[in-house]
Amino acid sequence: MVHAQGMLLDSMLPRIGNELHSPVLAEQLRTIVPDFENQKVWGLAIGDFTNDTLPDLALSLYNPGAARGQVRVFLFENVKNQQLVNRFEKPVIFIESPIEVGLSIEGSVVTITQKTGDELWSQDGYSIESGDVALVDHFETEKEDLKSGTKAKSHPIGHEVYRNYETLRTRESYLANASDDATLKLAYFTLPSYQRLREIYPGYGHLMTDTTSDLIVSGSGFRRDARDLSISSIQTAYNDEFLYIAVRVRDDYVIGGQSKMENNDRVSFWFDTKFTGDRLNRDRRLLSTEGGVPTFRTAIDSLVTNITFALPHRPGRATQVTHTSTAPLTPLQQEGLKSALAQMTYDTEKGGVVGYTLSARIPFGFLNLETNPARFYEKPVPVHGADEAGVELSTLAGIGDAATLGFTALVYDVDDPTHPNEVTVQATSQFESGNPSTFGTLVLEPSTLYYGEVHPTYLQELRSGLAAAGY
Repeated sequence: MVHAQGMLLDSMLPRIGNELHSPVLAEQLRTIVPDFENQKVWGLAIGDFTNDTLPDLALSLYNPGAARGQVRVFLFENVKNQQLVNRFEKPVIFIESPIEVGLSIEGSVVTITQKTGDELWSQDGYSIESGDVALVDHFETEKEDLKSGTKAKSHPIGHEVYRNYETLRTRESYLANASDDATLKLAYFTLPSYQRLREIYPGYGHLMTDTTSDLIVSGSGFRRDARDLSISSIQTAYNDEFLYIAVRVRDDYVIGGQSKMENNDRVSFWFDTKFTGDRLNRDRRLLSTEGGVPTFRTAIDSLVTNITFALPHRPGRATQVTHTSTAPLTPLQQEGLKSALAQMTYDTEKGGVVGYTLSARIPFGFLNLETNPARFYEKPVPVHGADEAGVELSTLAGIGDAATLGFTALVYDVDDPTHPNEVTVQATSQFESGNPSTFGTLVLEPSTLYYGEVHPTYLQELRSGLAAAGY
């Protein structure tokens, strides 16, 4: 623990040198920390967040003469036990005291904890690999006071969200009376969808996989192991007209081409097109707060659409396609349905079939969307460094507003077509039939944004080298 009043960085050097097992490394802070003499340490953590067996250093520094109301968090990489290199620097706002910003290291992740309101907190976990600082996960809490009338006593409801940007897993809870009693508890995958053929910088989430049984929503007793049924990967992309979804399934017995839809292995996509730019998309689940009591959206309505593709007998186009909706399809949806298609290929290993890949193309028109909603959130990214002054590039892209839809993929595994009721269903959320609040999430990333946050720290060195070489 650092003293509650903060301690001058100079006085902390012996401790830092001892924990780094190198006083020489600690002394380097004198030259690499701006305004070293006036910096006070309010948070300190030492551990291997670069995953190279050497201890690295994280500091939360406060200089009241430079900027009030914020600390600066630094992540220093221990390079070959010879040099400390500043890989990451971030201003973090505090409300009352710099001690509200905490640092901790577990495994290869350094976590920054920040107070964001009365009893409300957020946590961001970062890791460094090959010089890139990547956001690994994020946790936040918030509270909203619901009132039943102008003079009525408010009823607080808590909301918690945990996101992992590497695995794409998300956990979300609404807590009654801001207590530990979950009114609604959700687990799902958040799938980012990027423009087709867009190159994704390493470190940003784009591919999900699930070999666990966590989201087996039906028939778990019929599933032997991950080789019998698991999602090897799901990846999505889009262009102006279509949403593309590629689902790779591990399945040791692939069945298709049966005359009845329910006798086949199949993949079903559920969409909830009640979207906003809010990545949490809370308005999609919270239907009403009338009377000071939250009412969640638990019934299918006209904004929910489903399309299912049964596997064909052999690799090729899936010709058995069904859809469901609460109302007759609009002319736009009918036209879109004509252009929906899917192709199936086998996945093989040592000459045997071990699963399949279903590649689907779904028109936005089928979702009753006149245009791809991603375009509504297109905006230029502020890039510092393109001018002649040589200012550093701040970041490639950030996490901003993006069209966020409800989405769940269901994979049906039938091992015996004569017993279609013995089916195992794996989902990308804790899916409940008829309940759109249990859907997962699909984020249509604008061309300037990614799902996550990556700071390529070698980029400035590359630019400097190119400039020195005359480029």
